[in-house]
Amino acid sequence: MNVRGPRRLGYAEASLMALIMGLAVWVGLEAWADMYSRSITDTENGQALFAPVVAFYLFWVRRSRIQFIGYEPSFVGLIIIIAGYFLLQWGIESNTLIAWHLGAIFMLIGSLLAVMGLEVARQFGPALIALLFIIPTPGLVRISLAEPMQALATDLTMGVLDGIGVDAIRQGLIIQVGDPPINVAIGEACNGMRMVFALGLVVFGFVFSAPFRTEVRMGLLLVSPLIALTCNIMRLVLTSIVYGFSTQQFADSFHWYSGLAMIPMALIMLFGIIKLLTWLDVPCMRWRLAFA
Repeated sequence: MNVRGPRRLGYAEASLMALIMGLAVWVGLEAWADMYSRSITDTENGQALFAPVVAFYLFWVRRSRIQFIGYEPSFVGLIIIIAGYFLLQWGIESNTLIAWHLGAIFMLIGSLLAVMGLEVARQFGPALIALLFIIPTPGLVRISLAEPMQALATDLTMGVLDGIGVDAIRQGLIIQVGDPPINVAIGEACNGMRMVFALGLVVFGFVFSAPFRTEVRMGLLLVSPLIALTCNIMRLVLTSIVYGFSTQQFADSFHWYSGLAMIPMALIMLFGIIKLLTWLDVPCMRWRLAFA
């Protein structure tokens, strides 16, 4: 019995796909330019710069699945393009930035599916979803998350500082450490909002980078806010101590680099969770490796 696979993507089909994707980007060029501009000027949208890298990585770890992909036009892709276009236009008319940006991304993804078919979404779904992290965080979401995160971060940081014997005074969202007292403004500089979505992107990339069981993936995604909070509290405690007992120049440098260190710190915690589950003999992968 002959089993027909997908039609191989030739030069004509590849050119057609490039043309359609190019037109999709051109129609939504202003939205793409706005997303890029916000990612490099607003530190709270820094995850947008890493989203294409994570998307490419998730594609690369699944590159062997390319054999299942070919030229297979899909009307669903065309529908997604049209829906993305109307979403783009509605976002412009209603001044809804998230709709404007989302419409541009939908048009790009739809143009890919229109030529390659829905099998692309099935085989490379995580890579396509990672592209959504390019969208800047809506202001309403940031405001609703920032206030409780600031208060919780201040409470926990004060608790840890008191627990390790560091003299600190809290005034609202400001912690005073040292003699003379130095203000560490949790609400302005260290609330974690600048890294929370970047850490979410890191966790997403991690859980879909290996064939974890579905329940393990869901569990890791559910504990990702706790991981982000733990990393931020560790950073805040160390930053408060450094600001209180070192020079201003060194403390400012430490504050900057400690923010960058939150991403590898989160990865270490994720690996630690997997190691713990493995030690407890909890199956994490969809299959076990057999060794001779």
